[in-house]
Amino acid sequence: MPFSWSDRESIARALIDTYPTAARLELGLDELQQMVVTLPGFSGPEHPPKQAHLEAILWTWMRLAEEEGIAA
Repeated sequence: MPFSWSDRESIARALIDTYPTAARLELGLDELQQMVVTLPGFSGPEHPPKQAHLEAILWTWMRLAEEEGIAA
C-alpha cells in the first residue's frame, strides 16, 4: 500500500524493515529524507511539506524501534 509524508507510522515501520541497523540518533534530516523517498511504497513528493514531518517520522521510528528492542 503506497504511503506519503503524513503516514509517519507506516514510514517508521518501513524504515525499521529496510534499515534495521541504521544509527537513528546520528541521522541528519536530509539523510532521513533521502531514506524515506527511496522506501518501497513511498509515493509522496521528494520534499516533505514541513520539516516537522521529518522530525515526527524520526521520533516515531525511534519509539517503534525501542518498543521492538532494536538498538539505536
